[in-house]
Amino acid sequence: MPPPPKPGVIPLRPLNLGDVLGGAFSALGRHWKQLLGMALVAYGIAALVVGGAVALAVSTVHDHLDPIFHPDYGVDPARSDVQPVVIAAVVVFVVALAMWLVAMAVMYSAAPAVLQEAVLGRRTTFGAVWRKAWSRFPAVLGTLAIQWGAMLGAVLLFMGLMVATVLAASHHDHPPVALLVLFILGFLALVPVGMWLWVRFGFAPAAAVLENQRPIEALRRSAHLVKDAWWRTFGILIVVGMISAVIGYFVQLPFTYGGIFAAMPLALSGDSAGSKVSAVVIIAVLYLIGTVISQFLSTTLPQLAAGLLYVDQRIRRENLAAALAEAAGVPSAEAPPTGGW
Repeated sequence: MPPPPKPGVIPLRPLNLGDVLGGAFSALGRHWKQLLGMALVAYGIAALVVGGAVALAVSTVHDHLDPIFHPDYGVDPARSDVQPVVIAAVVVFVVALAMWLVAMAVMYSAAPAVLQEAVLGRRTTFGAVWRKAWSRFPAVLGTLAIQWGAMLGAVLLFMGLMVATVLAASHHDHPPVALLVLFILGFLALVPVGMWLWVRFGFAPAAAVLENQRPIEALRRSAHLVKDAWWRTFGILIVVGMISAVIGYFVQLPFTYGGIFAAMPLALSGDSAGSKVSAVVIIAVLYLIGTVISQFLSTTLPQLAAGLLYVDQRIRRENLAAALAEAAGVPSAEAPPTGGW
């Protein structure tokens, strides 16, 4: 029997771990310019918005900062000073969380848009990826918002139990046994439930982009494809995530220490304020460059792998291989296609 066709980054057959890893790295290698461009736009805009929020918050509560951080000896900061600072910090945190979600949604939209062409062996441009990703961005943002909302609700519930336990302990020598047991059970349940939801809905961004699904339908589609393949999906995603984290760490390492070594002569050159400022700028710039590249890799590779696992499940269950071969214009010995691309 002839080998299955391979018009792009993966062979058009059920995939194994090597196929997923090789396909993810190949897609990143072929389309890194488009993906990096999307990352720079997404995280650049997010950084600007968060930076603006921080600057606005600091300027708003500037008069309250000195009484809090430099109070008179033996005098606690007044509530009228603490409250505005706390509110400003919460607002900045919410803005940062929202912009992080938006940036993630952009990248989660871009990865399947790139895979759509990479699997078929077709070239693409930044403009094409941007248009496809932007058109499906609201749906992907909706899927992520629903997932994050569910996880945030679980975290808030756990934090409520923690606060209740601490308050009960402060009024008694020991907290009530029932409350302590409930707190421990909540902690033990939070991690596995979070992992289960993460894997169950891991294909939702790919379904939202490649099948034009709305958020709820994309989540249901992901749950359907992951059914009876949860452990396999979990294992491969964990392996890819660990590999991405290790690569990101070793990519960032030379930038971090390179900045320190490059700035050391300036820092030790004397008491000149300009030299010390230049040293700090060098360290910060190189560290930021390393962080951007590391974050890009640790975000993009797992999403490319998740998209390929989505393709794999459709090949196994819906004979997508024949549809892909037809779209790529290569011969296929499979049955007639039953799924669209």
